Amino acid sequence: MVSTTNESEALVLQGFTVLQVKGSERSHASHYLFLRPHSSPFSCAEWPEGKTLVVYSVPPYCREENLMLLFKGCGEIVQVYLQPKPSGMPSKKSFFSTEESIKSVQVAYVVFKKPNGVKNACSMTYSQVRYLSDKTVPLVSGLRAYCEEYKQLPDVAAIEKEAEAYMAVYYKKKEEEEKKDKQLEGVPDEEGFIKVTRHGKNKGGRRTEETERKGHEHIRSRRKKNELKDFYTFQFRETKKTHIAELQAKFEEDKKRVKEMRMARKFKPF
Repeated sequence: MVSTTNESEALVLQGFTVLQVKGSERSHASHYLFLRPHSSPFSCAEWPEGKTLVVYSVPPYCREENLMLLFKGCGEIVQVYLQPKPSGMPSKKSFFSTEESIKSVQVAYVVFKKPNGVKNACSMTYSQVRYLSDKTVPLVSGLRAYCEEYKQLPDVAAIEKEAEAYMAVYYKKKEEEEKKDKQLEGVPDEEGFIKVTRHGKNKGGRRTEETERKGHEHIRSRRKKNELKDFYTFQFRETKKTHIAELQAKFEEDKKRVKEMRMARKFKPF
């Protein structure tokens, strides 16, 4: 659905106001933003309904300051939220996020102080080209943006705070699980099975190099003990021959030792 009458009015496509913008006055290519008032079935204190504007297709190099410059003529702006995708509430930035940080188009939530700011933004004309930067608010992009991002150091205090909060939740969850396992210890479930837990007398040891070495030695000794010896006839004969040879060698050694002992006991008066 297209709604427009002349060049002095806004261009509306399927409920979205189309805005034509450029990075700066030197830019030749235009970029198009899609605006609409924010509406959600869930109430959010950060994004009050009627005062929040949703901006789609925001360039990856665009920052909050650039959007504030773009919409400063619409009304007083409280805050701008930039997110990788739409959501019902502001997404929390985490230092330990497992998601890949791929630079792509963003979604912006512009919160105005008064509802007139949203109406004025949705009434912006399509024919007028607007800019995302000026002398006071530059638009950092390309290699320069990557260099500045590389030079930015993370806040150590914020990282420690987030890590401590995460570990507190983890320990609390682990304690609840252990408490639940202790309560269910020895109690059969609906099918009559009893869950084996680690809360008995023998809780097991920690998996270290020493415990693994002892475990391997125990397995080897058990295998050696259960090994079948002289299972075949030729093995029995060979074992018997070896045993006889050992007895003969031991007998000769004993004879030699007895002879030496007799010589040592011989009476020598002179």
